[in-house]
Amino acid sequence: MVVHFLREKLDKVLKDIFPELREVSFNISADNRFGDYTTNVAMVVKISDKNPKDIAGLVIDELKKDKEFIDEVSETNIAGPGFINFTLSSEAVLSELNKTVKESEKGFDFIKGKKINIEFISANPTGALHLGHGRGAFYGDILANIFSFAGGNVTREYYVNDSRESNQIKELGKLALGTGEQYKGEMTSALIEQNDFSQMSEADAGFKLATLIQRDNRDFIEEKLLVRFDEWYSEDGKLRASGSNQKMFDELKEKNLVYEKEGAWWAKTTEYGDDEDRVVLRSDGSFSYFLSDITYHSDKFSRGYGEVINVWGADHHGHVKRMTAVKKMLGWEGEFKVFITQLVSLKENGEVSKMSKRAGNVVLLEDLVEEIGLDVVRWFYNERALNTHMEFDVALAKEHSDKNPVFYVQYAHARMSSIIANTKALSPNGIKLDEILKNKSGRDLAVKLLQFPEIVELSTEDCQVNRLNTYAYELASQFSQFYRDTRVIEEDNYNVGALELVLSTRIILAKTLSLLGISAPEKM
Repeated sequence: MVVHFLREKLDKVLKDIFPELREVSFNISADNRFGDYTTNVAMVVKISDKNPKDIAGLVIDELKKDKEFIDEVSETNIAGPGFINFTLSSEAVLSELNKTVKESEKGFDFIKGKKINIEFISANPTGALHLGHGRGAFYGDILANIFSFAGGNVTREYYVNDSRESNQIKELGKLALGTGEQYKGEMTSALIEQNDFSQMSEADAGFKLATLIQRDNRDFIEEKLLVRFDEWYSEDGKLRASGSNQKMFDELKEKNLVYEKEGAWWAKTTEYGDDEDRVVLRSDGSFSYFLSDITYHSDKFSRGYGEVINVWGADHHGHVKRMTAVKKMLGWEGEFKVFITQLVSLKENGEVSKMSKRAGNVVLLEDLVEEIGLDVVRWFYNERALNTHMEFDVALAKEHSDKNPVFYVQYAHARMSSIIANTKALSPNGIKLDEILKNKSGRDLAVKLLQFPEIVELSTEDCQVNRLNTYAYELASQFSQFYRDTRVIEEDNYNVGALELVLSTRIILAKTLSLLGISAPEKM
């Protein structure tokens, strides 16, 4: 990968002349007029008698002593206050393009063999999935796709909050038995009408109703959202009935990590960074939700994952610090990451409406998917970073024109497919790819293709999967410019080099859409 090559060369120079330097940014150029890649190293290094531009010149002089670097980079320049920009040579672009396309077809090995657990959605089994659940659903699915494509061994997990001891299950039981109103809705009412809950305890009736709700939600997730899970982890079966919660509590007592106060037992989480100690065994003798969380995560880490990732809803901010404290307290080995999804609003007819359970204006995710289509919904949900508020523009989502980014990207793929199909009955001319790359739009498109592996690798590092949307749109836009500038088909023959670039672009655009879980149509 060309970016790895450039980083290695830059690191070698930096170690020689700035051994104290630790981290510098090395990025794809925001504006390709100034080069293909850029670094801020000259502005990070401090030398008393030199300004950043002088330091940049020193770095460039050292880089140019390396013949391999000269072969790969045709131009190195200094811009602004001291950014160093690199422009790849034509030979490097051509060579790297072939490698990139081949690797992109089969996948990468950036995190080869790394064992990763990603838990997402995990909606309480009290009703149908609503608008807010879509953020975690699509984010978790796309992140898992990326990790798998990058060589990871990924387990997708859904935690089912169905313990008979929980208050929500007992409230569901009251609803099923006609003695309560909480969680009443279209789904629960229909299931209660279709099933017999008589002669059951509140806990058993609630568990049965929760199981039915979870069954329908699972069908929706798998069949309508096209999201699959490797593990559906039942709290009732895995933690309560198995006695795992009791074993965990006994372990905490044995390690002197809990204490008794006011009839309850508390975990000493403040000693490990939490804001306050937390109850694990209530005064009525029942285990808390927090103890179940501890037991569940202990089980996750015991399964040997090198990285455990949780994607939680906006109401789970407070859980992060306490679970991080527990990880330290129990010495779990492996990375632990928590991503919190922010709120979702619908924008219709120019008006923005926030979803509110209390106000009764809950929008079901199934209704949104049926009205707009899965491809568009998945794209719009993933456009923004997970930690930002999301405004779903219904009018734009329904638009079948270039204004709609999904339509724009899919149409680019369909156009590529049409071009390829139309060349089958034609004769090739003698123009090769190296000639096509001499033209600006051809070179720009090829360099954009070279960025795909880095986009994937960066996403495995910081989990910012929305950059895939940006990349797909930019690639489609770059292709459109190339298509305007270059005639692939002329009368009874086709341009060999141009067609090769179209084929390469279709492969990588289709792969990008696949990672997003979005279809790549051949006709539109």
